[in-house]
Amino acid sequence: MQEKIKSMINFAIRAKKYTIGENVIYSKKVKLAILALDTSLKSKKRYIDKLNYYHIPFIEYGTKEEIGNLLNKKEVAILGITEVNISKEIKKLIKEDEIDGLQQ
Repeated sequence: MQEKIKSMINFAIRAKKYTIGENVIYSKKVKLAILALDTSLKSKKRYIDKLNYYHIPFIEYGTKEEIGNLLNKKEVAILGITEVNISKEIKKLIKEDEIDGLQQ
């Protein structure tokens, strides 16, 4: 996981502008959901269906272990960011990371 993205997620965590697990789906405050790439297909489908139903933007990034480490937990499959500006910055950084990955 890119360091700038980790740092923005850590910033949201320190500011207590996040939620994890099922709370992401049902919270009206979530501005961006981060779904781990290695989430099981069944769980991923369920999360994506619910996120789409509630019109919550999401990205797939990192592993459950990487996201969990940021929260001092073993594994976290889904993380929700509740701050608008932090979520915009994370989306921007991930798009830049994907573009850089394609260019290399």
